[in-house]
Order: sequence, then structure tokens, then C-alpha cells
Amino acid sequence: MKNNSLLNKDLALNYEQFSDAITNDFIGTDFIDRLEWAMLMIQQNFNQMRLAEYLPAVTRNHFDKAYLMAGGEDSLNNNVKFFRPFTDLQATPDIFPDLNIKVMTFEETIQLNKVKQLDIRTKQALRSKLHYAYEISSAFYNKKTEAFYGCKNGYEFNRGFFSLRTKVDNADKLSFSEIPNSISLHPNYTMPANAVTLLPKKQIVDVMKLIAMSYQVAMSMYYEWSIYIKEYDNIGLIVPIEPQILSELYKTSLIKFESKKQMVHFVKEHYRRKVAAPGEDYTVFINRYLRGEHRFNYRGFYAEVIPPKYDLVRARTKKKFVDGSK
Repeated sequence: MKNNSLLNKDLALNYEQFSDAITNDFIGTDFIDRLEWAMLMIQQNFNQMRLAEYLPAVTRNHFDKAYLMAGGEDSLNNNVKFFRPFTDLQATPDIFPDLNIKVMTFEETIQLNKVKQLDIRTKQALRSKLHYAYEISSAFYNKKTEAFYGCKNGYEFNRGFFSLRTKVDNADKLSFSEIPNSISLHPNYTMPANAVTLLPKKQIVDVMKLIAMSYQVAMSMYYEWSIYIKEYDNIGLIVPIEPQILSELYKTSLIKFESKKQMVHFVKEHYRRKVAAPGEDYTVFINRYLRGEHRFNYRGFYAEVIPPKYDLVRARTKKKFVDGSK
């Protein structure tokens, strides 16, 4: 059965018109400006890049809890660093076996990307034969129509992908066995065996770098503090933040807590003296734990502080925090 895939009519433009429509020339480098624009944009329409019944739709909910990478002199996260992909410090599925990273970036274009590793059951349903398979959802902002246009694609590849090193910068040197293979995300459809060879090499390299970089983002975010910010009736974004800046914000009028409790923080391990009986006491060891309030109002937005997952897995707490990997 043949099914047609039609380009969204909004995108039926020549190259110059399309480039102009997606170029970010209206949002500056000021962090607060970018944050407010981001919160406005994710409320707007999400349309499909191509139109066909069998193509999976991309909606705004795909990008809830996306990490907002927006720099600027007033940024909350100027010191958040990522290891370069395809180096000796490349993170792999052995470290993050259930990768699900979402990122919003403000560069020449404004984009949302989500890279999700598919589980074994889904891989089998899609007849994926290689070691790893991924669902990649992407959306770019069109300033002319004030909407995002999304698409979703599937790729699979072998373990050697993470050992390519700098060779990935030269697409002409990559062999067919080293590049991601396109797969259908619909179980009733298959891709041609040579589908990936029909794609521009730059697009293949961009996909490779996106997957590899997603693991580097996951690595950094595992150790970083962040804030989940959203309109009260909308999806939200996660902003990585330096804890010392968080402490400074607490002293200003920008943050308003629902209670008078101190902002959430870790209490280091210590000994505490307890009374056993009149005239007697004893000392107990107290493990490191979390204390304080983590929900607050920030510039009119609902917000939650998210401690590093590295520390959360080591601390006993009954507090529930937003998880950017879900």
C-alpha cells in the first residue's frame, strides 16, 4: 500500500524565504528576554513539517521539561559545561541506558530537540536489528507564522558509533556500517534498505552529533542544580543553574515562596547529641539529607528547584522532584 507524505503548505517556500523565516534575528542575548520568549513560544501552535496519516505527530508535550540553553550576561548557568562529543570523554548508553533528553536552543535558529533511546520491546516491534535505536523529535520556530514545525524520525546504529572520535567531522570517510541507519517509527511500515544513503551527508552528521551530544548533556545535567519553570497551565522548561546564583536570587524579590521555609538545600552529615535520660545523653550520626522548600514563584512563573540527581540518589528524602528524563 502506497502512502503519500506531503510538505506542509506553510513551508512551501524557496530557499531564501525559508531561511529568512527560521532565522533568529529578533531575540537578543539577554537571558531574561530569552526565558520570557521561550515561555511564550511553547504556548504557540505546533504543526507538522510533513502531512501523512502514518507519520507520528510531534506536539508541544514532547518537549515538556526540555533544558533551556540560553546564555547571556545575566544567565543563571554560564558555568555549566559540556564535554565535547566523540572524544575519550564521550558518555554512552552504558552510563545512561534510558536516555530521554530534551533541549531548547537559541542560536541562528530556535529549535527544540528530543533524543529518546528505544527500549527492547519497541525495537523488536519496529524490527530494529542493530544495538541501539532512537526516536528523534525536532521542531524549529517559524517567525512568520509564529509556530513550531516538528518532525519525528527513527535511527539505529552499532556500538562502534561511540568510538568514531573526530572522524565524524568528515562525512566522506564514514562507512555505511558507521553511520546511523534510518528506521520507521510505525510498526506497519519499513524504510528502504538504502534510505540513509538518500539523505544529505550534512544531515547524517548533524543527527550523529545530536545523539552524541545528548549523552553529554545528560552527563552534565546529572551533576547540576536546575529550576523547572512553567506557566501554571502549560508545559515547562528546565533551566540549569549555578547553586550560588540560586542563593543570591533567594535574597531578592524575584523569588516568592509559598511558605517561609528556607530554600531547599543539603545538610551535611554530622553528629547530634540526644538526651537519653535525666543526666545522660548520647551522640548519633546523621547522614546528609535535604531540607527546605523547593516550590516557589519566579517572575510570575511557577517554579521548582531540582537538586542534582547525583546527590538525590545518595540522599534519603521523601520530597518529590521533577525528573527531566521522563
